Amino acid sequence: MVSKKIGLVAAIMLAVLVLSWVLIQKSSVEPRTQDILTASSQNPYLQEYSLPDGTAPNGLVVDKNGTVWVTSSKSDLLYNFDQKSGQLKSYEIKDNNLQFGNPGQNTTMVWTVVQDKDGLIWFSPLGTKSIWNFDPVRHVFHAIPSATGSAFQMKSDPIHGEIWFTTLSGDTLCVIEKDSSAPDGYRISSFDLGNGTTPAGLFLQNNSVWVTEITTQKIVEFGIDRENGLVSGVTKISEIPADNSTQLSSPTDLIVDNGSIWLTEHGTSFLTQYDLGDSKVIRYPTSQNVYHATTLPFWIRPINDGKDLWFNEHEGNKLAFFDTVNKTMIEYDIPSRPKDGYLTYPLNIATDPNDNMILWFAEWNTDKLGRIDGHVQAPFSISADTGRVVLNTDASKAVAVNLNIEGRDPYSANRVILNASSSMVPAAGFGNLDVSLSPDSLDLSSAHHAQLLLKSYSAPPGNYTLGVSVSDGIITKTIFIDLVIPKG
Repeated sequence: MVSKKIGLVAAIMLAVLVLSWVLIQKSSVEPRTQDILTASSQNPYLQEYSLPDGTAPNGLVVDKNGTVWVTSSKSDLLYNFDQKSGQLKSYEIKDNNLQFGNPGQNTTMVWTVVQDKDGLIWFSPLGTKSIWNFDPVRHVFHAIPSATGSAFQMKSDPIHGEIWFTTLSGDTLCVIEKDSSAPDGYRISSFDLGNGTTPAGLFLQNNSVWVTEITTQKIVEFGIDRENGLVSGVTKISEIPADNSTQLSSPTDLIVDNGSIWLTEHGTSFLTQYDLGDSKVIRYPTSQNVYHATTLPFWIRPINDGKDLWFNEHEGNKLAFFDTVNKTMIEYDIPSRPKDGYLTYPLNIATDPNDNMILWFAEWNTDKLGRIDGHVQAPFSISADTGRVVLNTDASKAVAVNLNIEGRDPYSANRVILNASSSMVPAAGFGNLDVSLSPDSLDLSSAHHAQLLLKSYSAPPGNYTLGVSVSDGIITKTIFIDLVIPKG
């Protein structure tokens, strides 16, 4: 009798295992091999890979194995690109529990993709109330309801295994945690930040989470409260700026490092440093483009323990690398342009965890992936004879800055163009400041010196940052000079 019971139990267990296996097989998604992508090598720094027409790539991540995962904004496909073989695969995103995207909507824009400590790929379609993950080993998608909306930015906590995210229109900060008692195996906790806060970027540091709020123009630090190993709430610790003495313009992303907050002000052309000790603000302008458009810096990816930053320029046709120690910037021009315009939108960026000097980006309106090799040195250098300029209150008298530009062969032609920008106005222009470069171009095979001349015509007094750039049309290097305009 006992043996029969044991046999029955064994049979039931076997049946459960078989059923589970069948369900897994039914829910797994077979990859479609799309093509072998070949890079178009326009220059030594940047390569582009063409995705299928109409992909409109946005959210992407490079996983721990170096594989690039990127989402399509106009289909229910997740793409997988193998850097070594060049093979592109796609997976149809589906789960019996939830639909990917909303019925009738013509876009499934995904703004953020991360990999958790277990190797799962997480993402969320804009305009829905769902968070998705994908198991790259079993090829299984799983969707989890998110009551307050989709994720705009996600960050994975490697210590606790949590995934934090912001809901841009939901005004909430949320966290995903494993929970064996939940039907999906995960639970999502949402914390209301207040109506109209519009949270965007976030940064995890120790037991705090920092959030940029676009509408309130604030940066807020929250302490994380935990009970029995799970997050129970968040508590506001500080708000920056604390008063109206400093105005931020659409702060979108941030990192906190060594007593400073580095943030992108998306309503401007500035990468901004906020000193947590004395509340001092320094804005570093990107180089000006030929269209004089505001470049709209977007996402930040810190590398080298926060000493260096990658960031994308939404409307600058460039990706940027900023050295926070030496205060220099290198910008990489995107070779492609869309068929119906002159601005390429690199909406999202991702560093390679095996080599953080490699940056990947998605060209949303050209259907391409891009890769930058930050190891390749700029073919020229630029220096100035001063790091600080105080303008003369007499408009008839110009202040001169002497510049030295050295070239290196064989990486570029010898001809370079000089450019200047400032933090005086959001588009990095100069307002009532007259600025000229003499000469404004150089043949580095024979000339290495130029002069920057500045005159003030009722320019508002204050402390600003002046950017001086040299470019060969492919790569741009900028140094920064403190600019003081005294009261008349």
